[in-house]
Amino acid sequence: QHYYITNNLRMELQIWRGDWGLPSIDPQCLAVITYCKMCGFDVPMSACRGDWNGKNLPVLTLAETEEYLTTPQNIIGYLVYKEVQMDEHLSPRETSEITAITSLITESLYTAIMFSLWLEESNYQNVMLPYYRSVFKLPYSFLKAAQMKRFVKCMILARYSLDDNVELPEIAAKVFESSKRCLQILSTKLGNNQFIFGNVPSQLDAYMFAHLSLIRSCPMKSQLKDDLGKLTNLNDYTLRIHKKYYPKLYRLYTPEDMQERITSNQMLQQVASVSAVVVLAAVFIWFRSPNRLLINEQRLREEDVQ
Repeated sequence: QHYYITNNLRMELQIWRGDWGLPSIDPQCLAVITYCKMCGFDVPMSACRGDWNGKNLPVLTLAETEEYLTTPQNIIGYLVYKEVQMDEHLSPRETSEITAITSLITESLYTAIMFSLWLEESNYQNVMLPYYRSVFKLPYSFLKAAQMKRFVKCMILARYSLDDNVELPEIAAKVFESSKRCLQILSTKLGNNQFIFGNVPSQLDAYMFAHLSLIRSCPMKSQLKDDLGKLTNLNDYTLRIHKKYYPKLYRLYTPEDMQERITSNQMLQQVASVSAVVVLAAVFIWFRSPNRLLINEQRLREEDVQ
């Protein structure tokens, strides 16, 4: 490889913990991880395991100054500044295309992924809540998930409508129309190439893979997943990068395993719902029971005597 690697950088990358055969379930975290992988730069990482401090992940902490950077653009920009880069072979026109297509992916695919995972109720219940339960302890898992759901809804409403009363199906049509158009543009741009600009990866490949692999690997049911499934070259491209840069994680993941986990999560949710109903019924019966009323009456009499 022709990449210049700097081994004297002291830093740590904090990310959302991985699942579904991927090192992170967040496309922005995954973009930074994949960029480092493609550069051959072994960045130390720590996964969020319930001690989330409120910063937007990914976060790159610099050991020398204890400063931190967020967003893939800022983190990758800093790594390029420190000569952890792989785009020196690109022309000025191709470099400008990276900026344009990255913005398109953020505008369209990232928004559609967030909508699918957080605002489509079946995915929220069967995919995101189980993940948050694995990261945060109760009751914080529900609180954090609810907080994130509100954030995503506000983000998408601000992007597609200023009316809080607009129905989500109306917004969904716009979101998935935009993401479908974006996928078609990426498919046309990729063609039959190994990577987006030929046989050598670039920063854009890291960003594309981060979003496409999440759509492909996440066990969600969504129009977004169906649209990607119709584009053979994008599917082959995503599978090829997954196998090359994350071979162990790829071998651990099978669609059958994920379906089994979804079924198990649904059963656990049903048990939890029934248990909650039983507990509430028991509490209601206790408060309405004659013994409870007698105890309260006796306590009042004792207070009157005193």
